[in-house]
Amino acid sequence: MVAVSSATSAGVVLFGKNSDREYDEAQFLELIPAARHETGARVRLTYQEINQARETHTALLSKPHWIWGAEIGANAYGLVIGNEALFSKIEASAADGIIGMDYVRLALERAKDVEEGISTITTLLREHGQGGNCGYRQKMAYHNSFILADPSGGKVLETVDREWVVTGVKDYYAISNAMTIGSEFEASSLTLTARAIQAGIYENGAPFALDAVFADQTKVASGNHRRGRAMKLLRARSGSLKPVDFFGILRDHKEGQPLSGRLTGPRICAHTRESPLGETAASWVATIARGKAVHWVTGTGAPCTGVFKPVLIECGLPEHGPAPRGEPDAVSLWWRHEELRRGLDEGDQDARAAFNSERDDLEEYFLHRMANCPPVTDDTSRTEARRIVEACWREALAFEARWHELVCTHTCITGVNAPGR
Repeated sequence: MVAVSSATSAGVVLFGKNSDREYDEAQFLELIPAARHETGARVRLTYQEINQARETHTALLSKPHWIWGAEIGANAYGLVIGNEALFSKIEASAADGIIGMDYVRLALERAKDVEEGISTITTLLREHGQGGNCGYRQKMAYHNSFILADPSGGKVLETVDREWVVTGVKDYYAISNAMTIGSEFEASSLTLTARAIQAGIYENGAPFALDAVFADQTKVASGNHRRGRAMKLLRARSGSLKPVDFFGILRDHKEGQPLSGRLTGPRICAHTRESPLGETAASWVATIARGKAVHWVTGTGAPCTGVFKPVLIECGLPEHGPAPRGEPDAVSLWWRHEELRRGLDEGDQDARAAFNSERDDLEEYFLHRMANCPPVTDDTSRTEARRIVEACWREALAFEARWHELVCTHTCITGVNAPGR
């Protein structure tokens, strides 16, 4: 989701995203430094190799542990991007290609703003298309939508195969696993309607709306609920939205109607084994202003128990332990938090309330610290900003470690495989 300056209390742009992936699919934060590359250099993505750009920008990524690209990311110029799976009447290709998460990273490394980000994705999309298995243990192929934001505002890019449409964000906008763009959009691929005619899903000359023509309506209920719920919560605070409101939306547990074959309904903060995209594996909120972009990241699953911690790309990514892999471990932040989260879910509700209260107070303190943190303009301000950011991280990690000890004492790390939410 994105809220532009007209909808926020401080006149900044706010971005937020939950990354919903498979249950137990660990995710981690990585800072990729800017680089210059030789002419003719190639870059290996998750499945495919393509020509490398002459220069790539510094990018902060939140990425599934096995993928080259990212579910969420930002770069040093204040561009932030997230992607969502889309399902169309035109079947997505499972053949090795460029997946949506790779496009997120490619755009962040090659573009400086929203317009350049859209141009990067759509140009590469026309050349290479999209495709490949995006599932970790369960094979899954899908098309992609992207929500992009920078200090000037935000836009939404929805794609099917090599086709695409773009719409701008007015006040606020949310996307999920369903198409949101209908007949009104500001730009599209030149062959959009021709592709629909070729596929036999559109009659030339009839009214055209992307969602009505392309969307697989059998797979939109979950996405429509999450998107609708997010839009309702954004609307309620429009004009005064703050980062803490975005934290709350990403933690929302309001369920929709149970889906066929499942015991529970969809919700924004997910942690259920029932769905192929059943666990929120990472969360991110960004406050984007000219000269200062603060990225609030959990580095963990389930934002309802995660702590949003600040990152300034100019100051680097604070040390927070080794990257997780596919199996539980006792040292990575992601897996230790997953054990804590499941312990809190299954434990005493008074303890959960105490945890939430202490966590909320800690985040309020972090927000205050960062509001008074000066923009990074030289080495002196960078040193001071890094000191503030790293102090926030130390406090957050100490908080989680203390609660992990309280909740998970005498429980081995294999406890994260306990059934249920």
